[in-house]
Amino acid sequence: MKRRIGVVGVGSAGLLNVMHLCVWLDKSWEIYSIHNPHKKILGIGESTNGGFVNLLENATNFSLAHAPDMAALDATIKYGSRFVNWREHQWINPLLNGNIAVHFNNRNLKQFTYERLAKLWPDQFRTLEGDVQNIVDRGDKASLTIDGREHDFDYVVDCRGNPDDLGDYVVSDCTLLDRCLVHRVENYDFEPFTDHIATKHGWMFGVPLRGWKTYGYLYSQKITEKAAALEDMKAMLGTGALDAAHYDTEYVLTSYYAKRLVSGRICRNGNRALFFEPLIANSIFLYLRANRLIFDYIVNGVSEDQVNGTFIKSVQEMEDVISYYYQGGSLHATEFWKAATESAQHRLAGRREFLEYLGRLRALKEEGVLHRAPGYGWAPQTWQVVDAQLGYNYIQGPPPVS
Repeated sequence: MKRRIGVVGVGSAGLLNVMHLCVWLDKSWEIYSIHNPHKKILGIGESTNGGFVNLLENATNFSLAHAPDMAALDATIKYGSRFVNWREHQWINPLLNGNIAVHFNNRNLKQFTYERLAKLWPDQFRTLEGDVQNIVDRGDKASLTIDGREHDFDYVVDCRGNPDDLGDYVVSDCTLLDRCLVHRVENYDFEPFTDHIATKHGWMFGVPLRGWKTYGYLYSQKITEKAAALEDMKAMLGTGALDAAHYDTEYVLTSYYAKRLVSGRICRNGNRALFFEPLIANSIFLYLRANRLIFDYIVNGVSEDQVNGTFIKSVQEMEDVISYYYQGGSLHATEFWKAATESAQHRLAGRREFLEYLGRLRALKEEGVLHRAPGYGWAPQTWQVVDAQLGYNYIQGPPPVS
């Protein structure tokens, strides 16, 4: 009898988890992608890192050079994130991993991956439609109640999106941002970067897709009134009104992560495992990290404690990366940026691991072997580039003070 894994949810994280398992599990496993077709996913366009493209290539034979593949995902090339108004100069922030990535329409990802997985992994890939009403760990198996009927799996990966409450989660202090306003522009000049534009009240991303570009203005409701954020966003984009489809929608953002990625027969990924503000496409980077940890837990016998410990370490490193940007402020001398800078500096001052890592990078740089350093959210080369662009000089200037 084949062993079975159920992955609940078909947002980006759920589909990435299914793809990872199809690639790495042999034919003795069946991987079920489970979803309610009547539930909509959050879709406003996504920015990725290189690992996303690598997984698509392995799981679906996707190719950046194949125009129909790019068109199927409304995808555009991404070489990095363009930072504007954080310093006097603009710069292109390197990718967290890999040297090329994409922007894509996540509403198209399910159809594309379902068609390819069914063709390429017929022994492993399965689908199951219905409303998941309950997930129960029964010790020797996990049970899902789907439309009132119980289904048993060896393991379940819960990718159903934001948790109903945060009792089993840690609310992060790495950012002050908690709201996002969205606007879509249909005629624009394409450039292969994700915009990261510092604003008076936070920052604004720009995700270029085929035929349109989505902007998201992030701000803190504790500091900034919505009306002020709206007016600044309209002024920056040169428009009298925001996109009617999104004008009344304000996305609420809470940065958090699960205290446990895996527990018994149940694992988590996607927003059910973590969420951080979308600086440098960190979420997909962490989803891919969780993919590997879940695989090691299910297949390679890595203990629950070890997997959860590694997961916590990874997300705390990403918290440090986010705070790292804010600690130096931006060109805007506003209430938000003063508060964000002070908060980030205070948080990083207590992160011994982060300060020790930067000191290690400096020492290895002086020895001429910077690339021997392990990653910490980023690869060491990326740390060197961004450190220079932000003018922090942790690596080439005075050593960090703990």
